[in-house]
Amino acid sequence: MRKLLEKFKTRNQPCAVTLNPGGVTFDVPRNRTLLQAANDLSINFPQHCTVGTCGSCRCKLVAGEVRALRDFSYTLTRAEIDEGYILACQSMLKGDVVIELENTGPEVTHPATTFSATISRAHLLTHDIMQVDVQLDRPINYTAGQFADIGLAGFARARSYSFANPAPSSTGRDVSFHVRQVPGGGYTGWLFAQDRVGESCELHGPAGNFWLRPDTAPILCVAGGSGMAPIKAILEDAAQQKIRRPVTYLFGARQQRDLYCTEEMQALRDQWPETFRYLPILSEEPEGSGWPGERGLVTDYLTSETVGFELRDCHAYLCGPPGMIDAALAVLERNQVPTGHIHYDKFLDARQLEASSA
Repeated sequence: MRKLLEKFKTRNQPCAVTLNPGGVTFDVPRNRTLLQAANDLSINFPQHCTVGTCGSCRCKLVAGEVRALRDFSYTLTRAEIDEGYILACQSMLKGDVVIELENTGPEVTHPATTFSATISRAHLLTHDIMQVDVQLDRPINYTAGQFADIGLAGFARARSYSFANPAPSSTGRDVSFHVRQVPGGGYTGWLFAQDRVGESCELHGPAGNFWLRPDTAPILCVAGGSGMAPIKAILEDAAQQKIRRPVTYLFGARQQRDLYCTEEMQALRDQWPETFRYLPILSEEPEGSGWPGERGLVTDYLTSETVGFELRDCHAYLCGPPGMIDAALAVLERNQVPTGHIHYDKFLDARQLEASSA
């Protein structure tokens, strides 16, 4: 009986986590995920969707074992899983573990805060993407590539949007977002229904681990739809910092009417100190339309010949719909791009998040 009680007691004892870099340690109760326990203790941990779809809480299991509530392969690539990566939001601990977080910088430098905000301007960039400019009640700091959660009165859940402009000055209160209209979406339906200038909202941020890592390697950017926003912000910020690295940016859209920020990309090309290639690719452009550019899927052009440098030598930044990102990850993996050199931000709309939660 004593052995049985001891076994039961051991099975219900919390597991210890060592979080590197930094060596922070904390306990995880047996009925909580790794991420839930970190949040319970206000430990800064990259996260977003919390349902195992966005990949923001990806971390490396250095020692110990976990049980996945949801198959990691839904979000992580086979190469990531083979290298020991897990999703903290889907990990129940089997015992003590050592976890390694990647590139934890902006989250520590710019802790998330809640701001009161007012929509100061809104205008269409395409037929279904709108730029929304917001003025905050006080200055904000973030790193180009990060996002914020925007809350509107009457909606139970906030929506996440990437900052579309470079990091503001220390006195900056004005920020911009690119918002794609989701068919049947109540949130974007409200926004697109009429002029919303002057409407109040709440902004919570910054958040996210999508930002330009310091290096000298060529930069490969791949985006689709409103995934333009964080890529544009990253590249414009890099230009301000006078970063000298070759860049190739592949932008996927359906038709010519879905292209935007073309002038901004031309301006970047003209001022960039190294080679800057911007290649828009249309997947559903009608034959005979006169479009002189490339056609097909953006991932069809992920070759060393097209991008102008060896894929295995680049650092890749991917942003947009999950299907595009998953396809790009598979191509980069086949071309032996190291996992640590690939950074991505999957854009999930409300329907996808709700389906994942279910």
